[in-house]
Amino acid sequence: MTIYVFDMDGTLTPARKPMEDSFAAQFLPWLEANRAFIATGSDIAKVKEQMPAEVMAAFSGIYCAMGNDLWEKGAFAYRHDFEPEAEFLADLEQYRKQTKYPHTLYPNYIEKRTGMLNFSVLGRNCPYEERERYYAWDQMSGERLKIRQELSSRYPQYDFSLGGTISIDITLKGCGKGQVAGHLRQRFLSEQIIFFGDKTFPGGNDYELASALAKIENTQVIQVANPQDVLNFLKIRTNLAA
Repeated sequence: MTIYVFDMDGTLTPARKPMEDSFAAQFLPWLEANRAFIATGSDIAKVKEQMPAEVMAAFSGIYCAMGNDLWEKGAFAYRHDFEPEAEFLADLEQYRKQTKYPHTLYPNYIEKRTGMLNFSVLGRNCPYEERERYYAWDQMSGERLKIRQELSSRYPQYDFSLGGTISIDITLKGCGKGQVAGHLRQRFLSEQIIFFGDKTFPGGNDYELASALAKIENTQVIQVANPQDVLNFLKIRTNLAA
């Protein structure tokens, strides 16, 4: 038996958008015949916003908030949490105030999730079009990368990774997505584990899980660019219908 693990944003769904109906129609029959998990930085509320209920129900488990929340068949399984220091939160506030981004900023820029923070200078309550505009600006300015590097030096007790297109995911050391690898291997001692993610490269928010899996035997990491890449792989490797 093979255990499949999928990132959500950019892998099973467009970033912060619902799963497309055409994708769900092809993916759900395959999912019902296999054992698979989600590993996402999003909380369970955002997973419900983006994922059809019947698709969520077909997963064996959903690791939310970088693996700090686990939900199984709609039931809460475990939770790991922490409280960030006031000094650290104050530094995040300063980055928000000092950004050189020349357009509108939006609310919800420090979002507390179970076991992690998601920090976005832009603010997560932005329209989708503004998300794309900030991402294009960030690619040129390197703002998120600069913030990640500075905070990593200042706060070595935390891990920082670029989340999605506008934010930075922040967890305590050892409490990022990489913990999903150990938890799955404890449950499935010898089965192959295959992980799909759109940001498995250094600095991406799938990199920690990809790296953790690379240290475990009988695992594979698949870098994808979008949901269609997932379907293409499954069509080749399994009996997913074209």
